[in-house]
Amino acid sequence: MKIIIVGCGKFGSALALELYKKGHTISVIDQNKDAFYRLGIDFNGNLVVGNAFDKKTLEEAEIEYADALVAATAKDEINALTAKIAKDVYYLKNVVARLYNPRKAKIFESLGIKVISTTGFGVGRAIELLSFSMFDSLSLIGGDASTEIIRIRATSNVEGMKVKELNCNEFKVIDIVRNNTSFIPDDEEEIFTNDILYFVIKTNEKRKLKIILGI
Repeated sequence: MKIIIVGCGKFGSALALELYKKGHTISVIDQNKDAFYRLGIDFNGNLVVGNAFDKKTLEEAEIEYADALVAATAKDEINALTAKIAKDVYYLKNVVARLYNPRKAKIFESLGIKVISTTGFGVGRAIELLSFSMFDSLSLIGGDASTEIIRIRATSNVEGMKVKELNCNEFKVIDIVRNNTSFIPDDEEEIFTNDILYFVIKTNEKRKLKIILGI
């Protein structure tokens, strides 16, 4: 994916580096060019100095071609404004905002903006939110790497399905994260849109699972 990260502080820089290591194309925006030193010499993403809610700055970061944006500055107001511009002006579907005041979470989410609480979540949670409708391989199992643990966000295509309908000999749901809580589901557990599903799967059966999930 092509991802824009707004804010190159401790959190934004760590997220940029982790996503860059995973092979994503990263643009980082910050008002202070010295903040980019946090990324180190091996980071080869696009670095843009400027205000993230400025159209010129966003377009310099190539927002027209982006798949996602993470607003991770130190101010909720800037994160909210930047995220709203990304959704309403540039029609980005995958927008995440860092949030210092958890009481504002419902306001953000009502605008279609995914939220990261600074007290409750970190880089891993941001990566989960950016992995919508995409297979995220977490671990290969066995010397022949024939089995994997994968993570995927459930779409509306599987809303109401039961876990037993997703399980077979080739793959199985082993964990679900819902409303920030992880649990091991039984066969009768229903799937909800935006559940984060963890599967153990035979590597050569990914296409079959994608068909079932409708992605």
